[in-house]
Amino acid sequence: MIAPAYRIDIIKTTEEFHALADEWQALWRRAGGRHHESFVTCWLSWERVAKPIGRSLRIVAVRRDERLIAVWPLVRSRNRLWTVLRPLSPESADYTTVLIDPEHVSVELIESIWRAALERCPSDIFLLPYLDHNDTLFRLATTHHGLMTSKAHPYAIARLSREKDWESFAASLGTLSGKKPGALLRRLERQGKVEMRILGPDDEEENARMIDWMLACKRSWAERVDKKGAWLYSQAFRDYLVALANHPADSDGRPYARVMVLMLDGAPVAANMVGLGRSIMLGVMAGFDRDHSKLAPGAITIEAWVRWAVENGMDFDLGVGSETFKPYWSKGNMSAASSIQIAQSSWGRVAFAVNDGISKLAALRAEMRRGKAKVASEKL
Repeated sequence: MIAPAYRIDIIKTTEEFHALADEWQALWRRAGGRHHESFVTCWLSWERVAKPIGRSLRIVAVRRDERLIAVWPLVRSRNRLWTVLRPLSPESADYTTVLIDPEHVSVELIESIWRAALERCPSDIFLLPYLDHNDTLFRLATTHHGLMTSKAHPYAIARLSREKDWESFAASLGTLSGKKPGALLRRLERQGKVEMRILGPDDEEENARMIDWMLACKRSWAERVDKKGAWLYSQAFRDYLVALANHPADSDGRPYARVMVLMLDGAPVAANMVGLGRSIMLGVMAGFDRDHSKLAPGAITIEAWVRWAVENGMDFDLGVGSETFKPYWSKGNMSAASSIQIAQSSWGRVAFAVNDGISKLAALRAEMRRGKAKVASEKL
């Protein structure tokens, strides 16, 4: 018997998107989906971030026998003279994945979704942040004739659902910065009254207050190290985080995100927000009081989330980056993901050529300024 063919639709309106809610969430549950793949997370990304800044929907939706079996939410925008296609997200540091029913996962299906995105969602440039190197999408993207850039990043996943309990897991670890699990919290407790609280969707005002506090901490850090991501200063991104933290729990009583607050003598010294998938949680954002940095309050909240994940049978995606705590808590389970840029048209190639020219000119001007400064200093 010949299997029925896939039907691939491109969803372009908010009404069509919202109509997928129940089917999308059912698919997400069947697939054990990650935080950023849920309908709620994608809907809030659209309503709070993408739509207000002028993106347009291009959701690839796949059906077999009228059942939704895969979705790849994309958005299209215009950047000066060029059109750009990218995954729908709050546009901070988000993975590129396709949500697929595990009963239907195949290379053939992923290739069909890829072709639909290229052919039915035409653009000059295709941006694909953080594509896992083991993903079929990564192979398709890196073999595309229009590949312009590919930058690799390490990331870590702690497979904590496999651990028996917190005590045995902690005992199996070495030290991080010379400390065993629990040592940093005990040191903080010697400084005063310590409280740790995990907020829920009902803590609306406190969620908003702590998200604002975290963003202020992150902005202060960004100023010091000169890493000023646009999302840090975006009111839309802030509103997205608050809406996510305050969104009602799903039908199983599980929130989509939670904020942990660490208090010392009644004042926050660290906060850490995670997004919750079906079986894996994701670090979303964290901040700490610089005045207490020697007490490592941020590290204490990370450890507390690790313990929570062990006790709740969840894995923990510690995110992209090479910080030392990531291989420690993941027991060295590091992988790689690449952020990829593709020119889908000849006009798209022009955009990369223009940007390359601008970068080279800026570098030349900087070199000339350094040369003039050196000559001036030699004359003194």
